[in-house]
Amino acid sequence: MLSTISTIFFWIGVLAVVPYLILVFYGAYCCPEQNLKKKYNAQWALVTGGSSGIGAAIVRKLAGQGLNVVIAALDDATFKQFKETIVKEFPNVQFRFVGCDLSEPTGETYLNAIKEATHDIDVQILCNNAGYITTGGYADLPMKRELANFHTNVTSGLVLTHHFADLMLEKGLKGLITFTSSSAGFIPNPMSALYSSTKVFLTTFAASLAAELAEPKIDVLVIHPSPINSNFYSNAGKMSALTSAQKISSPPSVIADTICRNAGKVVVSDQGPITVIMKIMMTKVMDWNVFTEIMKLGLRFNGDYKAMKVQRPLKKEN
Repeated sequence: MLSTISTIFFWIGVLAVVPYLILVFYGAYCCPEQNLKKKYNAQWALVTGGSSGIGAAIVRKLAGQGLNVVIAALDDATFKQFKETIVKEFPNVQFRFVGCDLSEPTGETYLNAIKEATHDIDVQILCNNAGYITTGGYADLPMKRELANFHTNVTSGLVLTHHFADLMLEKGLKGLITFTSSSAGFIPNPMSALYSSTKVFLTTFAASLAAELAEPKIDVLVIHPSPINSNFYSNAGKMSALTSAQKISSPPSVIADTICRNAGKVVVSDQGPITVIMKIMMTKVMDWNVFTEIMKLGLRFNGDYKAMKVQRPLKKEN
């Protein structure tokens, strides 16, 4: 009896892990780099959060393949500096710049600005990359800040994907839509609860959309990066887990390379060993429900939690 049970659990483990590792190996080592301009017969791409970090690396990669690029990002000093730099790096490529705030709740303002900038071109590659993290207890942070984070991470991708997918379908164009998600979505993330929640939403949304758009040949790709050295960490406060991750981070260019290798080959790309290990440990070895119970009981002993938790004086009852 015990032998039979052991055999059953062995094969459950094999079926859970081996096909996943085969898919990871295929995406990482069996997919040569593709020229996306040629693959989709495209002239224009659009990248959100394209003025720094992963977004800037994607812009450079696409421009290097001869694609013209629309860059939508917050109109700040980084954006202004990037505009000057990128046109010098790629003098034979056209760029259009849309300075906008992607945290706007309805998306109407930035969508109108992007529509105006792209009304005379066909955008066939859309990279929904903009996003950031807010750390601290969820109820301790202002709701306005939490909503701005949510709308940047989620709403902007929904709004722009709907607009450009609709146009591609209407015109019968091939294309690619990408989402920069995160391995943080594999597990509960107390003290950055909104970030992990938005990222798991992007993954599920992208996977669902990929099936809908497969027949008309619009590829969808969602990437879970291992730690990447970018401005992401400037918004992360002093959480020890994040500062440790930054020490083993890779350059943003690896994500741009992953997009060019995996576009149209896989739907979900777990990039790098950290992401793969997290996926196996947190979704295949340990049950997610069990892990949440451990997290609930153990967080109070965590140094980051102790340092970031807001101590509130109790109100005296009259």
